[in-house]
Amino acid sequence: MPQKPSHKEPEAPASELRKHYYLERYVVIAPRRNLRPDAFKGDRSPHKTEGAKSPAIEKDRAIFQIKDEAGDWLVKVISNAFPALSLNNPKAYGKQEIVIETPKHNTEFSELPIAQIQRIFDAYSERIESLIKLKDIKHVSVFKNDGPKAGASIAHAHSQIIAWPLIPPDVLSEAVVVDEYIEVNQSCPHCDVISWEQEQKVRVIYEDKHVIALSPYATRVPFGAWIMPKKHRNSFSTTTADERQSFAVILKKMTALLDQNMISYNFFLQNHLAYNNHHFVLRLDPRVSVWAGGEFSTGIYINIVSPEYAALWYQGKADKQ
Repeated sequence: MPQKPSHKEPEAPASELRKHYYLERYVVIAPRRNLRPDAFKGDRSPHKTEGAKSPAIEKDRAIFQIKDEAGDWLVKVISNAFPALSLNNPKAYGKQEIVIETPKHNTEFSELPIAQIQRIFDAYSERIESLIKLKDIKHVSVFKNDGPKAGASIAHAHSQIIAWPLIPPDVLSEAVVVDEYIEVNQSCPHCDVISWEQEQKVRVIYEDKHVIALSPYATRVPFGAWIMPKKHRNSFSTTTADERQSFAVILKKMTALLDQNMISYNFFLQNHLAYNNHHFVLRLDPRVSVWAGGEFSTGIYINIVSPEYAALWYQGKADKQ
């Protein structure tokens, strides 16, 4: 049965088998004391493509856009030119869109001003609300691939949205477990995680009045992080302007650090289902490790960077230990 987190901290940086806060999911935390982000230098490539030209984004018809006072677009949402899902294909029904995050080519997400990141978030919110209203659409995914190891195919800063005709199995199975947790404990597991991690004081990366960023106790990916509103929100589209500003501030800081170390990353909005009231999470998953047969054959992953170290690294304190 689901239980509230009750893990104890290890006394030394030795390998440890850890369980997810509320899912039946396990990870081996196998920290290497001398491992630092620059240890991955041989596997990294620059995120920018110097001299490359932007795709013809000015010519693409906007589904939605945010403009400046002069009428020029600042954020633009267009249809995916090569969609795997489309509204006119009953065998692969759905919709795919691209969020062009800035008119400026060869600009990293982390280089954008806070106000621009907030505009991107506003575009996410509008598209989530619009797409979920389409006939037979059951779920909307919003995600960003940044860097060559994260699946980025073009250099221009962009993110993607997919409207699905079904609830993805992983999303549905987690929702079921969260419902069970709430029934048993009469509390939200994510709210409990926030309280527990605040008490532990070893994996919290950043917090202000509105949001908290932490490196989860049993994260499967090195330098993995969750960013959550402190107030209970079940979708990014229900967050306030102040909360989105806080999200922008911390996400900019964290992605800038990843960019400085040329670490590719994905982030995505973990919106829960419209018919329940589960806590929204923005997940940041850097692409450091290469998973192999052991992970794929068991579903148990090995994370070579402890969450405790990752929290210090994001805070700029790791080298002081």
